[in-house]
Amino acid sequence: MARTPSPTLRLVETGLTTAAAAALGGAVGLLGGVPLAIATGASAGLNGAFGGYRQVYDWQTAKGWFAFATDSTWGLLGTTLGNALNLVNLAAQPSGYRPDFSRRQNRHVFEKGAWLKRGFALTHGNVISNASTGRESLAEERRPFIDRHEGLHVWQNRIFGPLYQAVYVAWFAGGALVGAVTWALKKGDKPKMKKLVETAAYYDNPFEFWAYKRDQHWESNRADPTLKWRRPRWLAGEAPTDDRPYRADARPSDGSR
Repeated sequence: MARTPSPTLRLVETGLTTAAAAALGGAVGLLGGVPLAIATGASAGLNGAFGGYRQVYDWQTAKGWFAFATDSTWGLLGTTLGNALNLVNLAAQPSGYRPDFSRRQNRHVFEKGAWLKRGFALTHGNVISNASTGRESLAEERRPFIDRHEGLHVWQNRIFGPLYQAVYVAWFAGGALVGAVTWALKKGDKPKMKKLVETAAYYDNPFEFWAYKRDQHWESNRADPTLKWRRPRWLAGEAPTDDRPYRADARPSDGSR
């Protein structure tokens, strides 16, 4: 059984992380002037307060320090979105915050909470919402999904910073157009336009492709094969001259995403 954190140490950590994060965020914001510095400092400080009180950062590893530093600086746009997600989930109790999936793991995990699509988790910054993906509860067996898929999104935000959000917005807009045009031009038995748009705009996003592959659910996800990224046949173990249609490795979909 995990040791209960000391209330005094929790308060001390909360104060230190709030002050340090606010200082880092404010310093970054000064590049755009005092008003921006106040806003970025407040956002970083709020994340520091959440992170310190819940003791999410693993101070015994370099990853924990890197996570804190990037959440307060380069990844601050995602952190700000994560703050909003944190506040929404707190206001919409019970959202089921899970300390066993969060404490000293450099992230905040909510069993339920806000989502954009039923049955899908939602991750902004270091906050993972609806982690049970529609299930009654978040079981320990789901930890690989949290670590490999949603946890990867947390680190993608830290590494790529605002480029992460920029790619998502641009890819969604371009993918929606590609999906709609493909549906309009396709002859014969057409897939649903919604599914083509979802495939091009969401599943084919390079950050999502990366996460699904790492989670070993790319072949079994619900993307439409018309636009779904495929491995070249020689990588799939088929001879380049083979004229048979491509077949993805068969795996039953778990309906998690």
